Amino acid sequence: MRRETGYILLPTRRRVDVAALARACDVPWRPWARRGLARAEHGTDGRVHLVVLRPSPDGVVVSVTGADARDTEVLAPIASRVRHALRLDSRRATRLRGTSAFEDAALELLGREPVSARALLALGRRCPVARSLRTFPDAATIAAVPPRVLARAVGSGARSRRLQALARGFAALAPAVPRTS
Repeated sequence: MRRETGYILLPTRRRVDVAALARACDVPWRPWARRGLARAEHGTDGRVHLVVLRPSPDGVVVSVTGADARDTEVLAPIASRVRHALRLDSRRATRLRGTSAFEDAALELLGREPVSARALLALGRRCPVARSLRTFPDAATIAAVPPRVLARAVGSGARSRRLQALARGFAALAPAVPRTS
């Protein structure tokens, strides 16, 4: 298992202002060095990678750093999820979305409250490349959290019950990501 960095260009017809998105980004996205935007993201094999977006004249360059990050099997699914988050298939991106339908739904349920979202992010897996970043927890992880712990994290018992019901529904529909280091 080698740590390496792979790059992929997401071509666009419209200019994507990564710097503006970074200034207004929500958890789990973070402004990053050299006009970048970063987050931790898991691959289909469960390993966690650092994902950094930077502007390019032809679109957005996605760099993925982690174990075997140059492999197409790692780059392609992450690039697809980033394309979803940036809304590259729509006319205009006003804010970043999550990289999964579950993340979008969970953040909407929390009302995009930064405090609740950060508390939820603490349940995610730490990125081995950038230790300050964590993945957004998957549905199975949130469904398994004891209700009192989740209620404390998101600041409301009612909100935590709705979040766990959402997580159970998503976990039943999609298999969990494997847990690999």
